[in-house]
Amino acid sequence: MALDIGEKNIGIAISDKLNILAIPYSIERNDDNFGSKISEIIKEKDINKIIVGIPYNLKGKLGHQAKKTIDFIEELKAKTDIEIHFIDERFSTQISRKNLMFKKKEIKISLDKYAAAVILENYLNLSKKTNDENEVSAK
Repeated sequence: MALDIGEKNIGIAISDKLNILAIPYSIERNDDNFGSKISEIIKEKDINKIIVGIPYNLKGKLGHQAKKTIDFIEELKAKTDIEIHFIDERFSTQISRKNLMFKKKEIKISLDKYAAAVILENYLNLSKKTNDENEVSAK
C-alpha cells in the first residue's frame, strides 16, 4: 500500500498479490478518523507494508510539508506494527496528471490516489531492480 499524504486528503494505492501492479484505490480525508480507516483497509486487503511518499523540495531537502508527513507517519506507527518505508514523491502528481492526459485547468477529479499509485509503482520498480541486482551478484 502507498500513501500520498496531503493537507486535506490522503491518496491510497494498493498492489496486487504479486507486487507487480500499483492500483489506485481510494481517497480518504486527512482527519482524526484516518487511523481507523487505514486499519480497516490494512485488514481488508491483507496489507503487510506501507510506502509513504515524502515531498522533498527540489534540492532534495526536507521542507515543511515533508516534516508534517513524517510527523503524521510517526503517529500512525504508534497505532500499528506494520512495516513502513519512505520514498521520494517529487513530481508524483504531475506524473499522474500526465499519465491520465489531463491539463491542470481540466481536472475535475482528485489525483491523490493516482499520485499514490505512482509512488507505489516507483517503489515496486526499485524493489524489483534491487532484487534483480542481488540475483546477478549471487551468481
